[in-house]
Amino acid sequence: MRWERLFKIKKTNSMIFFNRHLKIGKEIGKATRKSIILPFVVYGKDQNFVPPPEFLTDMYIYGYITASISNLMDYAFGGKNWNHQKKGECIMEALKVVDPTEFLLMFHVENVEGTEKILKLNENKEFKRGINDLTMAFGAAYGLLKPDDPDPILKSARKLAEGTKSLTPFLGGNEGSRLAGAVAALTFNQHIKKKWLNKV
Repeated sequence: MRWERLFKIKKTNSMIFFNRHLKIGKEIGKATRKSIILPFVVYGKDQNFVPPPEFLTDMYIYGYITASISNLMDYAFGGKNWNHQKKGECIMEALKVVDPTEFLLMFHVENVEGTEKILKLNENKEFKRGINDLTMAFGAAYGLLKPDDPDPILKSARKLAEGTKSLTPFLGGNEGSRLAGAVAALTFNQHIKKKWLNKV
C-alpha cells in the first residue's frame, strides 16, 4: 500500500513536470492578453473588455500577439531550446487564454498550416510591423537592445521614457520597463487609437 501511494505521488509529480510547458502557456496567455487590453483601459474601456474577433485577426495585432507569446516563451520562461512539439503546445495554450472562444487559435492554425502559408504570412507588412514593435518593447523591458540602436521609434521612446523618470517613485518600474512602456505608447497604443478605439 505504501509503495502504491509513493508511485501515485511520483506519477503525479512527473505529470506536473511534463505538463509544465502547458501551465507556462497559460501564464504567457494571461500576460499577452493583459498587454493587448491595457491600451483600451487607458483610453477608458472597462478592464474586462473583450475585443471582437476582427480585432484579433488584424494582421498587425496578430503579429504583435504571436511575437509576445514567442518572446515570453523563449526568454522569460526558458523555452528557447524546447522541441517543436513542446513549443507548439505552449503557444496553443497561450492563444486559448488570449481568446477563450478559440477563434484566434483557429486563425493561427490556418495561417501556419504548410510552408506556403507561413511564407505568405511572413511577407505580410502589417504582420511584420506588429512583430517588430513587440520585439522592440520586449527588448527594452529585458535589456536586449543595443544602446546605440538607431531606430527612430526607439530614439523617440528614450526621450519619452526620460521625461517620466522623475515619476518612478510614484509609478514604480525600472529604466527597462519605462522604455518598454514608451515604445508601446508610440507603436501599439497608437495603432489601437487610430484603428480600433472608435470601432469597439
